Amino acid sequence: MRMRIAILAVLILLFMQGNGFIAAQERPAIEFKTVELTDSTGQKIQAEMGKLRVPENRSKPSSKLIELTVVRLKSRAEKPGPPIFYLAGGPGGSAISEGGFPYMRAIAERLRENHDMIFMDQRGTGRSNPLVAWAAPASIPTDAFLSQDKMIEHVRSWGAQAIESFKQRGIDLAGYNSVESADDLDDLRKALGAEKISLIGFSYGTHLGLATIRRHAAHLDSVVLVGTEGPNHSFKLPSTYNAQLRKLSDLAAGDSNVNGKVPDMIALLRRVLDKLDKQPAVVTIRDSRTRQMVDVPVGRFGLQMLIRFDVGDGNDFPEFPLLFYTIDRGDYSVLRKYVEKRYNQIGRGVSGMTTMMDLYSGVTAERLARIKKEIPTSILGNAMNFPDMYIGDVWGNPDLGDEYRGPLLSSARTLFISGTLDSNTPPYQAEELRWGFANGSHIIVEYAGHEDTLPNPEVQSAIVDFFNGKDVSGVRISLGKPRFKPIP
Repeated sequence: MRMRIAILAVLILLFMQGNGFIAAQERPAIEFKTVELTDSTGQKIQAEMGKLRVPENRSKPSSKLIELTVVRLKSRAEKPGPPIFYLAGGPGGSAISEGGFPYMRAIAERLRENHDMIFMDQRGTGRSNPLVAWAAPASIPTDAFLSQDKMIEHVRSWGAQAIESFKQRGIDLAGYNSVESADDLDDLRKALGAEKISLIGFSYGTHLGLATIRRHAAHLDSVVLVGTEGPNHSFKLPSTYNAQLRKLSDLAAGDSNVNGKVPDMIALLRRVLDKLDKQPAVVTIRDSRTRQMVDVPVGRFGLQMLIRFDVGDGNDFPEFPLLFYTIDRGDYSVLRKYVEKRYNQIGRGVSGMTTMMDLYSGVTAERLARIKKEIPTSILGNAMNFPDMYIGDVWGNPDLGDEYRGPLLSSARTLFISGTLDSNTPPYQAEELRWGFANGSHIIVEYAGHEDTLPNPEVQSAIVDFFNGKDVSGVRISLGKPRFKPIP
């Protein structure tokens, strides 16, 4: 399971922009029009925008065509190198929206010296059409954070409603998987008239990038994978999260902001989880849908799930010792912030694109057996694989099969980039894959989490140097030890 909650807001808002299909016809070459876009800071961007029509389900000759939205930032070079495609995370993130983030703008501006930069919203998400998202008619039950059973009941119920809505809209969910998305990228390559393309993938975007390497390696020049999720990494190992919590606990113990109050963060967390199991915390939050204050009970699983969302993010885990410390003392002021954020995000609805992509990627029987073996000793239970391990039958048990998840051998020039504090896509996953890459190198960024690797200027410089043909295998980058929030 990858982080799907944060992207639902964008999906549901964009859902209202239109949900029709393009009539079946021969796919035309993409035509671009000059547009002015606004980035996340309010600055204007001169770009080109076009629409690419592709089959929704290539296994069906009579499949309808769907429309993918593409933004191109033209190179300043007279004879640019292969265009560089940015592959957004999620699954379900909007490449076009992320292209407007300051760090992506910084990378794109430097790469445009020699390459066109391409941002395509993947099928089912962003500005592409149809948007495979279901807007929930009501808030989630207030007891959803009480237990795993309550949350499972909720996500299965909403899943069934979402599927019925997609059927009524004529959406073929079987077309929403990473193989189809990889073929979309190659169709875009053809439409651009490029013999070869290069890729930058982040998080799920690396998973899609690897699927593209497997299927279309002959047309790839260079590839950068930031936060690598391999073909068999969609379902997470609980032991990875135990290791992450131990790292954070050790770092916190050495931080003067917290070591006097929290000498052992894991021991504190275990105590807090046991307390919530016996007596759930009740926090009063604002329901953004109804604009009313509601009481939400939070049990063991509720906190485990909240931790799982942010334990690999360097922007959030510095607050964990303070969070656990205050809960232990019956003070839920910090917990309230986490509950309110996720309660309202989850309550926006269901991304069918996100769900189908994850379920189709699936897991081998061997890895699944290991996950189940590790759950009893997992501090976070199986929250890292929620909800995917509990909803497959509702969505028809889609699966691309073990051939899709098998070993990957490639001669493509590839740069892997990982953070040592990234539990979503830990460095060992990139190393598992790099063994099969004859021209692969790996930069491991010390103390970087999942979200703070790509924004780092030194990481950006390494990416630019790599695309300019330089050897970056000896690059060493450190963000410095995290500073934890002070405990009063």
